[in-house]
Amino acid sequence: MISVSVPRGRIRYPIRVAPGILSRAGDVMLGIRASGKVLVVTDRTVARLYGARFLASLRRAGFTPHAIALPTGERTKTLASVRRLCERWARWRVDRSVPVLALGGGVVSDIAGFAAAAYARGLDWVVFPTTLLAQADAGIGGKVGVNLPLGKNLLGAFHHPRGVFCDPEVLRTLSPRAFRSGLAEIVKIGVIRRPALLASLRRLARRGALAAPVTSLIRAAAREKAWYVSRDPEDRGIRQHLNFGHTVGHALEASYDYKRFTHGEAVSIGMVAASRLSVRVAGLDPTAALGIEDLLRLLGLPVRLNRLPGAAFWSALQKDKKRGRTRLRMVLSPAIGAANTYELHSLTPLREVITSLVQRP
Repeated sequence: MISVSVPRGRIRYPIRVAPGILSRAGDVMLGIRASGKVLVVTDRTVARLYGARFLASLRRAGFTPHAIALPTGERTKTLASVRRLCERWARWRVDRSVPVLALGGGVVSDIAGFAAAAYARGLDWVVFPTTLLAQADAGIGGKVGVNLPLGKNLLGAFHHPRGVFCDPEVLRTLSPRAFRSGLAEIVKIGVIRRPALLASLRRLARRGALAAPVTSLIRAAAREKAWYVSRDPEDRGIRQHLNFGHTVGHALEASYDYKRFTHGEAVSIGMVAASRLSVRVAGLDPTAALGIEDLLRLLGLPVRLNRLPGAAFWSALQKDKKRGRTRLRMVLSPAIGAANTYELHSLTPLREVITSLVQRP
């Protein structure tokens, strides 16, 4: 059992990674609360694949689920979606005794968790992540929110769940692109905290990523994410190291209106940028930076740009919520297995790094 546990705090919840746990959702929920009404938030794709099984398990355990399926994709992550959920719950006369169950990837957990934080000043919620990215990273930690036109995750809250329950078997229905996207977050954990994960990912790449079991990798990544969250539940210190690759990644996503790159693809390019900048600013061994780039390429993730990003990219970067009052802050790696936050006195080194990522003909 993995757990998030904040010393001297009231935050404590389990993270379980177990094949088949989605079909036992009702029994899992009975370990958290007595049967009764529950609110299920999912997306249309997950509802089609797993909704019937999930709801049937809840009903067998004596729960009465009320489900809403949102449109699929990052562009759903808006305040309008949160309002839709809350208005539906109000019509159902939901009170604070009713928990929210988020069944889906990171977009679903972000929206459902934020709505749970806001409605009636806070509903309990539980996460059943269905993508590799969400199981290894996004579903853990209580950071919930939605995007605004000016930037990603600019409207949000910290609202920790009562539990996170990951079923690796559901990853079989992910597209190859979605699966690779999730691997990017595991690479990130390997770079900043647990280098052994990088060796495991190399072996996985040699065998063929989609043919290899990843349960042990999910557990390892989830354990490290729980370590960060337990020490910094509100993202004010060491937990910010998890933003490695995300400053550039988020700006890429936003500048293309979330249409060109998946989150993991954008973070992959962001990690290459952060690695190259780490060589220049943080003293990372150039061979180590090349190793990160090579691994991402082996896993089928993008490491280059087709053309220089335009003004929308630099505008999104300047509005990044992680920046300081006057300077851009970026998480860089001085050595594999370590990370720190650095303030850039000028954007010139970053501009040069971004230029170096443009694919040459």
